[in-house]
Amino acid sequence: MPTDFPGFTLRVPSSHIDMFGHCNHARYLEYMEWARFAWAAHSGTPIPLMVKNGRGPAILRADVRYRRECVYDDELHVSVEPLSARRGIGRLRQVITRLHDGEVVCDGELTFVMIDLVARTATTLPPEFLAQLQVED
Repeated sequence: MPTDFPGFTLRVPSSHIDMFGHCNHARYLEYMEWARFAWAAHSGTPIPLMVKNGRGPAILRADVRYRRECVYDDELHVSVEPLSARRGIGRLRQVITRLHDGEVVCDGELTFVMIDLVARTATTLPPEFLAQLQVED
């Protein structure tokens, strides 16, 4: 299902560069998280509001492919594409692109579940979230 979310843009700060002179791999996951938070807010379900209402998404699986390195001051764009929802579990595709040359530096599919933050168990996805996802049978 297409979304009108424009994506999230950032510059790689010097503090994210590791001893090999490139962006540490764990930061790519962090950039994806920042983009998901922005996507949720754009979609009308900001994460802080979900938390206030006693629920929040938790990543079950991250299948991430690192394709190119990033270095200090690279400007990156992170997209979020909703893929599906089934029995309360959602899937998203995310792509990180380096803006100056259009290279995909990292992409992946992430599977998440909504957690009841009091009971600490899985719960249903909010209707606003489901509206952003293609529902499978």
